[in-house]
Parts: sequence; structure tokens; C-alpha cells
Amino acid sequence: MAIKKYKCTLNSDVIINVKSATVGENKTLDFIPGNCFLGIAANVLYNDKKLKPEEQLKPEEKLLLFHSNAVKFGDAHLAGDKYRTLKVPAAYHTPKYAPGEKDNHPLRVYHGIKDLGSDEIKAQQIKQCKNGFYEFDRLIAKKCDIKKNYAIKSAYDRHTRHSQDEQMFGYESLPKGTVFYFQVEFDESKLQPQDIERFKKIIDTALTGEKRIGRSRTAQFGLVNIAPANYDEINSKPIKESKIVTIYADSRLIFLDEYGLPTFQPTEEQLEIKGCKILWDKCQIKTFQYAPWNSQRKAFDADRCGIEKGSVFVLLVEDVAEAQNNKWESKSIGSYLNEGFGRVIFNPTFLEVKPNADFDGEAKYSFHEPNKDDKKPEKAMLLNESINKPLFSCINARIKEARLSESIYSKVDGFVTSTNIQLFKKDRFASQWGHIRELAMCYPHKTELERELFTKVDNNNKPFAYLTHGKAAKKWGEKNRREIFRAFFDSLTEKETQLAIINLASEMAKKAE
Repeated sequence: MAIKKYKCTLNSDVIINVKSATVGENKTLDFIPGNCFLGIAANVLYNDKKLKPEEQLKPEEKLLLFHSNAVKFGDAHLAGDKYRTLKVPAAYHTPKYAPGEKDNHPLRVYHGIKDLGSDEIKAQQIKQCKNGFYEFDRLIAKKCDIKKNYAIKSAYDRHTRHSQDEQMFGYESLPKGTVFYFQVEFDESKLQPQDIERFKKIIDTALTGEKRIGRSRTAQFGLVNIAPANYDEINSKPIKESKIVTIYADSRLIFLDEYGLPTFQPTEEQLEIKGCKILWDKCQIKTFQYAPWNSQRKAFDADRCGIEKGSVFVLLVEDVAEAQNNKWESKSIGSYLNEGFGRVIFNPTFLEVKPNADFDGEAKYSFHEPNKDDKKPEKAMLLNESINKPLFSCINARIKEARLSESIYSKVDGFVTSTNIQLFKKDRFASQWGHIRELAMCYPHKTELERELFTKVDNNNKPFAYLTHGKAAKKWGEKNRREIFRAFFDSLTEKETQLAIINLASEMAKKAE
């Protein structure tokens, strides 16, 4: 199999919708399908009027190049440091972590777990990893995230030359500057050596340079730059002593049954494996369905139903001698191979289980993700205050206000826990929190509010604050309620106090009902 590798750099945001429907939420794919690159090449090479006579293709060459699966345009995945990243395998399972416990429980490979009914597995309630792309290098799985953008646009009325009424659209897009890797394969069994070299040059000329892909490409979206690249791929491995064969779906797979209808249960023959039997109870399969849009006919084609990338097939070797005769090389199987569908990897290392592991089914690769709880919000930098500009002063005031609100909401959320909610349930606490809110609105300074809530005394030097006398004092004195609230109050700064107590009292009044 001759291969030509490329990188695709986004020079603007790119929209590639998950589904063709125009109503409702529109999400974009986190990869670029191979049919986008096939379309780029076809758009150039089918247009004979713009090509020199020596560059024009014969009808039979066009058929061979675009419609015979002899040339396969692969999916573009996010570029890693060294490798083209892969969708997280569906066989990867992780426990439903409690806070702070993530490092104590390793990632598990589903088909490698010997006892799914063990008390340990039941207690952890393992769940499937579904999202994200990872670079697998030197037994470390490094997560590579794509932060998508979102924009709201309006339709344009060319007659009135302004935005069209009641025509608003929300677009999610892949961000500008993101780099993807993909490859184009030339099947040596269907092409002559001289044809392969010629087609390589033709495809290279058609693909490289600035191109447009995806939706709204006549507007501000879809501009990309394609250039040759050099990167590493995860290779297939032959079976050795193990009697288990794993097949990883590097791209989406579509299989048709004997009636020409899509099926989610391919046979061993369709997987092109001999001497093995599929273990369906060990497989982890995800599916997809969408209707492709045909821009030439201005209509949708028939729905495509298939197996999503990242899915894992597990097979048991029944005839070792026959299984050894299989070609354990990464290849494409199924239908629509010219559009990037069907590529699989046999027995990849990242689906192996660590030998002599402390945990049942522990993955061979270490799987590190950033802890969301440890992420600190990025703070906007203040503009140069030495510049005496009203606009800068206004922006700086807005930034400071946003930081203050962020700090207040964070502290309030830290107090409104399930434990504190139960502590202040019923017993007229809703009305008491309402009175605390009224006091906070009347007394903006912390010392004044502290006096009214905690330290105020009467003429006889007896406690006379709201939480230290009368009917409220008894309830707030029980179960250490007053001390818990006082600790929260003391943690506030002068600027935070009024807004924080107003927000806390409003929230706790709702929870106390």
C-alpha cells in the first residue's frame, strides 16, 4: 500500500456538521472526514476546462481514481507531537470517580477484565470513555483537546441589504490554527506502479495549497492550507501466544448485508479475518447515522448507518494455523473506502492489558488527563492604567467587577453543599434567610452587617443581634449552625460581603423550603 501523508492547517474556523438537519442544535465533528479531501481533488480534476491537456484525466482514470476504492482519502485527526491522534477506544473504561480519587483507580480495558461480576468492579461502576483524541506514544496516552468555537449568524436579505428577519443560526466550529494529519492511500493491487506515481503527483497538485471545506465556505468559514507532512502512525501487530484478536476502528465503518442494507453486526468474513470467531460480549461498539448531502444533485443521499470510530471488536482464535495466515496489517474494510471509511488497526498495543497488574484489566498505557477541579479560571489582564483613557477605565472596571463576581459565586457554591442544605431544612429557615438578605441590603459595610447579625447588644449588654436573640437564636445555636455561617462570613473581604450574603441568603432560602 503506497501512502502519501499531509497536514491540514485551519486558516479560519471550519464547520463540519454532525448531522444534516438545519433545525435545532448544530454540532461540528471533531475530525475532518476523508470525503472533504476527495471533494477537493474531484473539484479540481473533473474540471477539464481549467486543466492543461496533459493534466486532463480520461474517463476510465477518473473512475479508477474516485469511484473504485483504488485511492482512499483518509480522515484527518488532530496532530500530536509525533503521531496522528486516535479516537479514545470504546474498550477503555474508567470508574465513576469520587473527588480526589482519580489517581487511585487506573484505566481498564473492558475485554481484559477477567471478572466483571467482582465486588471491586461493581463498587467502581466502571463507565465507557466516549470523547477525546489521544496520542499513544511510549506507553503514555496523551489527551489532545479541541476547544470549539460558537457563533450566532443571521441570514442576509439581498433585496433590502440588511439582516433577514427571524433567520438566526448558531454555528459550532473547529478553531482557526488547529492542525490535522491525514493520508491518501494507493492500492497496489488495483493500480499499476506507473499509475501510482502519476496519481500521486496529480493528487498532490490538486490537494496542496489553500482550499475550502465544510459549510459556509463562501463566507468567513472553511479556509484551510494543505501541505505534505511526515508523522508516525500506530501499526498493527500479528498474534503471538495470545488467542485474542482485537480490531480497532481508526475510522467509521459501514458494512452491508446480503440484501445491500447496512448492518451493525459484520461477519468474520467482512472483517477479513480467518480462523477466528467474534466475541460479541467482549466487543464495544458505537454507532452513527447521517444523510450525506449531494451538492451536484442538490439533494440528500440515502442514510448511512455504521459503526463509529473508536469501536473495538474482539475475536477468539479457533484455528491457530489458519489465523497465522492472515495479513496483520492496517487496512480498510467494508464500504465507501474511497471516502475514508473502513480503516482498522489489528492488535494495537494500546488495547493490551498490563501483565501482573495490581488491578483486574489494567491498561498497559498510562492514561493521564488534567483534573478539572484543579483548573483555575484564566483571569483577564488589566489594561495599562497609566493611559488616561475613559474607554480603558471602563474596561478595567468591568474586568474587576467580573473577577469579584467570580470570587463571590465560587464561595457561595462552596457553602451551598448537600450537608449545609440538610442543616437548614424547614424550621422557618427560609424566612430567616430572607431576613438576613434584607439586612445585607440595608448595611453595605462588613462591620455594620457583622454587628446586626452577630455582635449587637442592648442597653444591659445582652446579645441583641438577629442571630443571637429571640426565636432565631435558639435554632441557630443548635447543631453549630451559627458558627458555620460565621466562618463563611469571616472569610469574605469588605468588597465581597454584601453581594455574597445577598446571593447566599437567596440561594439558601430556596433550598430551605
